[in-house]
Amino acid sequence: MVGELVVLTDSETTGYENGTYGIITKFENYGPLYTIYWIMMPDGAEVPMWDTEFEVVSGSRRHYNSS
Repeated sequence: MVGELVVLTDSETTGYENGTYGIITKFENYGPLYTIYWIMMPDGAEVPMWDTEFEVVSGSRRHYNSS
């Protein structure tokens, strides 16, 4: 997930407008149910968001080892 391009679709907590693009810089798990994603916004600010506030635009960059 880190490094993926996202677009805000239901921004509730940050004040940024829906349709704004950002990049995931890190994420933090809080128990099995909650994850906060840190998004680098166009103005250079890193802001925390719930996964319900954005959609991933780029494809997954995760590599799986099949061995």
